[in-house]
Amino acid sequence: MISEIQKNFYRITLRMPYRLRHVHAYLLAQDKQLALFDTGLNMPGAYETLKKDLASIGFSISNIRHIFLTHVHTDHCSMAGLLQKKTNVKIYLSAAAFDEYLHFRQADSAVSQARQFYSRHGMSSHEIDAVIEEYEDMRGIITEFNTDDYLQNKEVHEFGDWKFEVIFTPGHATGHVCFFVRKEGILLAGDHILPYIAPSLSPNIFDDNFRPLQTYSDSLQVIEQLPLTTIHPGHGNSFNGVSERLSEIRAYHEQRKQLIFGFVNEIPKTTYALANEIFGNSMPDFEKFMALNETYVYLKELKSEGSIKERMDGSVLVYTAC
Repeated sequence: MISEIQKNFYRITLRMPYRLRHVHAYLLAQDKQLALFDTGLNMPGAYETLKKDLASIGFSISNIRHIFLTHVHTDHCSMAGLLQKKTNVKIYLSAAAFDEYLHFRQADSAVSQARQFYSRHGMSSHEIDAVIEEYEDMRGIITEFNTDDYLQNKEVHEFGDWKFEVIFTPGHATGHVCFFVRKEGILLAGDHILPYIAPSLSPNIFDDNFRPLQTYSDSLQVIEQLPLTTIHPGHGNSFNGVSERLSEIRAYHEQRKQLIFGFVNEIPKTTYALANEIFGNSMPDFEKFMALNETYVYLKELKSEGSIKERMDGSVLVYTAC
């Protein structure tokens, strides 16, 4: 489904078979040229739907000249390579996002690193195998693309009458960016700020120093300084009241951090053990993986604050109260 937000500015909504039932891409039009922000999920029928949506407003796939990616999660980028093959379109993303994409494409090293990381945090080999199988399925969804057009923080791009700034907002993903149309006060937010849920945060398995929550919080502060009127997110309805939403997200993360902290005591526990204790152990394997990721994010922050202790116990990391 495509809808015109204002003259020459459109939202394209594509279905997904996940808990989040849809994802948005955004489109700027200038004469017969198009700039697409994110692409949606490369699932059966998605390309045909995009083609039909563009035809309904008098355009075709061949009119797309530029693709700007907020980040490289499959629901936001996985049709980029397909569109590039069809049109030779230029693809823009941050260098950190492209590195993340390359890790995803280079399966052997990524799988090896994932096994090491999740084993160290207490997952069994069987459960890791199930996660890697899911990972392989997702990897197959992303069509291969190339670029040497790396976005720079605060750089300004012009597309016809439109002018927008690149705002680096790592946290939800290492290389996440937003796009800010200063004249209209519009933010194309990707998954950085969503209207109904707090965006998920995950470890960077290639960088033990990465603090997802602190990094995300710092990025929220960057957004807070912008003169925003409307946020157009990757999922859910567009909204105003940015300050109120940021306060809600901050309060959510503080509440979750304190919840995790309440389960840490003098008994050494792995991240996986804590996740099972908090969320239960009857979940499917992939949901256990997501629960471990969430638990890790807050343990990482609590450790950095000096609220808990981390140490190696044999081949696993364990956590105790200070």
